[in-house]
Amino acid sequence: MRHFFHIDEEGARLIEKLSERQRRLTLGAVDYNALIQPGRTLTYKLYMGQKWQYPRLTDTSTLNGVLTEQAGLEPFAVFQATSSVKEKSYFSPHYFAGDEQLVDRNIRCLLLTPDDATDDDVEQNRPVDRHARLYRKVESEAPAFFDMLREAKRVQRERIGKTAIAPFEPATITRVNESGYSHHPWVEIVPGKAAPDAPKAVIIAMHWLQSGGAERWAMETVTLARQAGLLPIIITDSDGHQPWITRHEFDDAVLLPLTLPLQDRVGDATLLRALFEQFNIVGVLIHHCQWMYDNVWWVKRYFPETHVVDSLHIVEYIFHGGYPSESVARDKWIDIHHVISPQLEHWMEDVHHIDPKKVVDAPLVGLTADSKTPTFKSRDISKPLTISFVGRNVRQKRPETFILAVRELNKKFPGKLRFIMQGNGDMDEFVDRLIERYGLGTVIQRCSMSTPVSQTYAQTDILLVSSMNEGITLTTIEAVSAGIPVISSNVGSQDTLVPPQGLCRRGSAQFVHDATAIVGRVLESEENRKKLWEAEKDRLEKFSELQSANEYFRNMLTEWSH
Repeated sequence: MRHFFHIDEEGARLIEKLSERQRRLTLGAVDYNALIQPGRTLTYKLYMGQKWQYPRLTDTSTLNGVLTEQAGLEPFAVFQATSSVKEKSYFSPHYFAGDEQLVDRNIRCLLLTPDDATDDDVEQNRPVDRHARLYRKVESEAPAFFDMLREAKRVQRERIGKTAIAPFEPATITRVNESGYSHHPWVEIVPGKAAPDAPKAVIIAMHWLQSGGAERWAMETVTLARQAGLLPIIITDSDGHQPWITRHEFDDAVLLPLTLPLQDRVGDATLLRALFEQFNIVGVLIHHCQWMYDNVWWVKRYFPETHVVDSLHIVEYIFHGGYPSESVARDKWIDIHHVISPQLEHWMEDVHHIDPKKVVDAPLVGLTADSKTPTFKSRDISKPLTISFVGRNVRQKRPETFILAVRELNKKFPGKLRFIMQGNGDMDEFVDRLIERYGLGTVIQRCSMSTPVSQTYAQTDILLVSSMNEGITLTTIEAVSAGIPVISSNVGSQDTLVPPQGLCRRGSAQFVHDATAIVGRVLESEENRKKLWEAEKDRLEKFSELQSANEYFRNMLTEWSH
């Protein structure tokens, strides 16, 4: 990792005692403060939080200690670090959260978490009122019925997602000063320019540092940037335990895991200003990072020659389309919208009238699997057919619908099937309860995300995708490339790769009915399983004729580096 501070020997010794994950979280927090407070010496106090908390590294709680010092915790390490940054513009020694000035005691209280903490630990500790308890009870006891209610909501939200999206209006200094709500007039701070010999860099703005399709692609762009001779500057903006922060791709990178709200001034993206003064930033890549979307106007205002490209994976049912909606609203500041599926291309161009010249459909084929020469994976028909779920245990992936399908399949074809569920997430406890409720503990083999997915595919005869929404899943590409046919809910752009004979209707009850019928046909004849895979292989080969995301970004980043 690249750093922007000096630390004494005692401080370095204390940090080296931390686990690699905790060490990188700490160093990222110190780098953040060093960048926005050039030349300043600060005292850092490290506290160990609980598994049900998330790290607090750069938000306003690190100044007032409300979650640490004021909560009665004792620091397990204390050290000082001095910023080595040479600023090119004025950085105020005072901190602001919007229009409010914050008290600064020259101390930063950082909250770390145990290495075995999970999202499920956090989810299970959230306060539960009587409405939430009723929600969970109904969801647990009648998941198919509950999905019917969600389906009605999804249909309504899909319609909303097709209505016009208002352009984003940033909180510029002029707008805030004219609003009448500001406590005092704000003055524009124009960023300085990086030195002519400053390293060329690219900002790669990510959601968080843990398993996910968008994250796997973002990690690939880190590698591609380095191969092009560019320094990767990694920024994340979402709460998480950040288990991927230890990955080797981040070695010798600038790594800034942010926790919000930051100490921002009105109309001034202070962290970006510091980075643009230290590096020749030739481009910004946005991977589901709201903070970067909200500040991309600042980049184009002061550094209009900087390229801005975002990658979009899925049209969400909420928030007017999710990140694609954020992208459309900020289209005037984005040069290229990279999409991974025909569905997204249609949504951007035909529904929201984005200039087709700015939309690039470059699929993620070849990212996690070799899709060039797939061969069918035969099986021993004297043994049970193995059906697998591979994905995070989160609402989007609908693990409960997979479990409902297992219950029905196990009842209809006793002794002929076995099931694997690989994944972790904030629904882990809910999944455990549902499996126990239906008596499927001996039927479903559970695997964590730490298990190599190749190990699961080696045992799998059919991949069952039960998601309520997708773009095109990487698991579909992986499975077909491994010679395994896919049965999928007909959502997003899954029909790009999965033919009608492998698609199930979206609602949980309909999905279970359709999946049962398809599996029944496969059990009747191994030839039917092979024909399904061959149809998917043909579609994958046709889809692979498009320029891949990997190839497109490699060429683009190489061009930026010259």
